[in-house]
Amino acid sequence: MSKFKYIAQFALTFFFYSIAQAQSTGLLYDPEPPVDSAYVRVLVPADNNSKMAVHVDGKVRVPSVTAGQVSDYMVVESGKHTLSLHSPGKAQAALMMSLDVTQGAALTVAFTSSQPASKPVVFEDKKGTNKLKSMLSVYQLALQNTSMDITTSNGKTKVFTGMAYGTMNAIQVNPIKVELKASKTGETSALALATLDMTQGAAYSIFLLPKSGTNVSSYVIQNKIERYTGK
Repeated sequence: MSKFKYIAQFALTFFFYSIAQAQSTGLLYDPEPPVDSAYVRVLVPADNNSKMAVHVDGKVRVPSVTAGQVSDYMVVESGKHTLSLHSPGKAQAALMMSLDVTQGAALTVAFTSSQPASKPVVFEDKKGTNKLKSMLSVYQLALQNTSMDITTSNGKTKVFTGMAYGTMNAIQVNPIKVELKASKTGETSALALATLDMTQGAAYSIFLLPKSGTNVSSYVIQNKIERYTGK
């Protein structure tokens, strides 16, 4: 068999295999979210010792999120919703809030404490416009009485300065591998380090969260949207 015929046969076999795999789920492509959709993700409080389930309007949307970590963006209809966090096996909500979202918005709801009286911090996330760049967002949820600076680990390049507690900053950057440092504003000693290996068109988040005592932890993720099935 010639090399050309072999390649053609392999491509044809792969094509029909892909179709068969798609047909096994009943869909060739996942449906697109409705045009009036919004996108919401939830940060589970770091002081919680167990995983928690995320409910939207009384229905389980994310079965399990580890303490101090964030869910993928959930696709929701624009309008008013009730978000709640539930401990494993518990029907009653441990934490709850009402949320009114607008079409096309992307929100991060950060539950910063497991105390029922505490109010979550809601951020409206920014979206990248340049597909050749990466979007980098930093959330300062670690130090309530001190602002923070974000620089490269060698201190030569400033990314964000004077970030107060409960704020988020975002910037489009070149997609490179880099180590960033979080420190108190005006100081050089690192409170936390975060390493990113970024790619074009992707978005990344760094959550600065409280650790034991006065320490700070960094949680780095690449932003993702849940698989939408039309349900």
